Amino acid sequence: MKTKVNLLVLAGVTIAILQSGVLYAMVEKRAMILRNGTMITLRTEPVDPRDLLRGEYVRLGYSISTVDVAKVTGEKPDTKGFIDIYVTVKQAPDGEWGFSSASWQKRTDIPSGEIQIRGQTLNNSYSVVNDIYRVNYGIERYYLPEGWGHAIEDVQKERRIDAVIAVSKAGEAQIRALKDNGRLLYQEPLY
Repeated sequence: MKTKVNLLVLAGVTIAILQSGVLYAMVEKRAMILRNGTMITLRTEPVDPRDLLRGEYVRLGYSISTVDVAKVTGEKPDTKGFIDIYVTVKQAPDGEWGFSSASWQKRTDIPSGEIQIRGQTLNNSYSVVNDIYRVNYGIERYYLPEGWGHAIEDVQKERRIDAVIAVSKAGEAQIRALKDNGRLLYQEPLY
């Protein structure tokens, strides 16, 4: 009987450690991108930000959220559902980052000074509207502490808001900060 109880306790402790490890790995992966990723700044575009069940956030759109079908190179995957698309951005003389190229396959020949971001688009007949793909990078919702969302929305209605994005070498993106004409509005803590 005592051995059975010891085995159950050991199994419970092992499961708890594994669950904690998985959660820690998820948080650390995000923090590593924010710490070590290449920082780029993208101009945001206003989007309606309402979701009462998930907390306070702002929805952000970017000029690279839509990609012209004719500008995507490589062989399009023949699968249904979400598919990866790799969008390369480069910095303009005014400091703003914008679209450079796009490919269905991850490129290894990215020119110096350009950054590749992995996004996803739907691969079905309804995903292309007016020869444009809608691309999601996982940085379209930015959760904020209570009270910040409406303030940032109000600023976004009147002026330009830029998002500072950390991009990992694998092309994964995380929002690092929001700026109003270069002035820091909010910066994401690492943990």
